[in-house]
Formats: sequence, structure tokens, C-alpha cells
Amino acid sequence: MHNSIYLKKSIILYDSKYGNTKKIAMAITRGLEEGGLDVDCLNIKDVELEELEKSELIGIGSPTHFRRPSKSMREFLSEMKNIQLINKNTFAFETKPIFTMAGSAGNKINKTLKRLKMNIIHPIITGVVMDIEGPLEDDTLPKMEKHGLEIAKKLIDQRKDY
Repeated sequence: MHNSIYLKKSIILYDSKYGNTKKIAMAITRGLEEGGLDVDCLNIKDVELEELEKSELIGIGSPTHFRRPSKSMREFLSEMKNIQLINKNTFAFETKPIFTMAGSAGNKINKTLKRLKMNIIHPIITGVVMDIEGPLEDDTLPKMEKHGLEIAKKLIDQRKDY
């Protein structure tokens, strides 16, 4: 286990209509915690924007609705420009239907994160939903935990470089 004196708070934020994106957010959080990070996992409706400024790592996830993030997430992303996030570590995650023309909430989230000059430390994480309301594709949650563990390792390795 890592010395908690060096641990800053990480935050995983999600919007979820049918609960699938929340399940993924929670699985990523478990992986991050297993990797030694102190993490809050919150619905975007339950977070104060200023909390992001205090976070070392910010994960942002949304279901893909009409080829892009949900309306609530688009509004949240728009509000992020009002706070200082330059060089904050970040990554995007998404859920999307199995059909090929689904689009990608993650791509749109990443565009916003890049525009805010944040440091994207992991490729977009995608959870495939087998039908509009679910369920998630088999083995999705263990894969999400593994992504969380990989991100924690990257962050801890990055700290050692300082």
C-alpha cells in the first residue's frame, strides 16, 4: 500500500440513465482504489465544480445518446470552462449500444478535455450495452476494474518522476 500522505483525491464523474454508466464508473473506481488511490465516485448532479480543481485525477463518463454525450453531460462539460483545469490528469469513459453507428460520447468528452488543456492519461474506455437499457456486455465490469488499476499505476508512476 502507498503512503497516503502523498495521495490526493481522485474523482470519477458520470451521468447514467439506465445505470450502466454508473456500474462502469463504480468498477473503474474499484480498480483505482485497488491501485492505491483515494477516489470519490459521483453523479455529475452531486458535484460542485470547484471540487475538480482540488482533484489530482478526473474521470468523466457518459452514456452515448444520439451519437454524443447525454444532454446533462454536455451541459456539465460546458460549465467546466469556468474553472482552472490546465494539466489536470483526466480520462473519458462511455457506454454505447452494440450497433456500429452508435457514435461516441467519449470522443466528444475528450475534445472538451483537450480544449481545457487537460492531460489525457488513458484512451477512452468503452462499455458496450447489449440493448438500449442494458445489460452490459459479459465481462465488462472486470475489464473496467483493470482499466482503473492501469490508470492508478500510471498516476503513481508519474508521481515518482517528480
